[in-house]
Amino acid sequence: MALVAVGISGCGGGGEATGGGEATEGAEATEVAETRSEATGGQAGSRRLRVSLDSREGPQNIGVLMAKRRGYFKDAGLGVWFANPLEPNRPVSYVAKGTDDFGLVQQPQVAIAREKGMPIVAVGSVIPHPTDAMIWLKRSEIGGIADLKGKTIAVPGIPYQERMLRFLLARAGLNRSDVKVERVGYDLVPALLDGPADAIFTASWTIDGVELKSRGVEPVITKVQDLGVPDYEGLVVIAPTKLVAEDPQLVRDFMSVFSRAMATAVGHPKAVANTIVDYADLASSRESMEAQIGAALPLFSTSGYMDPDRAQGLVDWMHDEGLIEGEPPASELLTNAFLPSP
Repeated sequence: MALVAVGISGCGGGGEATGGGEATEGAEATEVAETRSEATGGQAGSRRLRVSLDSREGPQNIGVLMAKRRGYFKDAGLGVWFANPLEPNRPVSYVAKGTDDFGLVQQPQVAIAREKGMPIVAVGSVIPHPTDAMIWLKRSEIGGIADLKGKTIAVPGIPYQERMLRFLLARAGLNRSDVKVERVGYDLVPALLDGPADAIFTASWTIDGVELKSRGVEPVITKVQDLGVPDYEGLVVIAPTKLVAEDPQLVRDFMSVFSRAMATAVGHPKAVANTIVDYADLASSRESMEAQIGAALPLFSTSGYMDPDRAQGLVDWMHDEGLIEGEPPASELLTNAFLPSP
């Protein structure tokens, strides 16, 4: 399901088009301009924000989409422009550079970014547990990770995913050179169904797994938690540390609206489906999209709370396994200070 939100060119594309980086051309540039006008021009004195969504797929972006559709941002005096990143690995850099004010990313991305000194911090949880998985098709007759020797594994292209893959291969007695890794961006399902991939890694079992089932194939899905990876926040909201320090009320207001939208979504799956249809060009059937929503909604966080001990456990594990060189403290990765009171 291709979720193309209000700026089809990607959040960074919109920011770059006006900031001297890669320019968005043609119809996409027009759409971005119109979107920014819509987001910021409808309310006098509104505070203007840019948000980078997580990928083009699935209901994981519903906190932003629902808040926009139902006018929650407007109620809070926020003019919000949002879109999908051009590539899966870009939201962290967009937020770190100040191109975007908020972004949705996986917690391991935050750990790697903080180790590199990038000025971002997680300010709320969206999905408290990972939905990443290793997936291959039953017809492939692959029996386990060791059987991937000599085969092709497709990944979206986010650095932590390839580092994590090296860990899993090593546990199965394989080296990185024993497999071919293809970076396919958002096209994991096509890569597995039509080639070149024999397996896809860090595919979401709530999205890609459900989509594969809807297409009549039998996916073999192994969650990363069952492959020796510790539990972590599957998706978080990040903000620049400068914004957090200089305008804490803005961060607090955004998270209040976001939490309100998440709570609404959890209780109204049909409204979630209708909202996604409003903002998306569906590459899959409505039935598949609703199945993805059914798999995802029970996993959503309505409080936004992030467990610092679990975050520190992730950092320690990533360091021990050589995924990162340093060990940034959990206090650098996240803060719960801007979440609405229970």
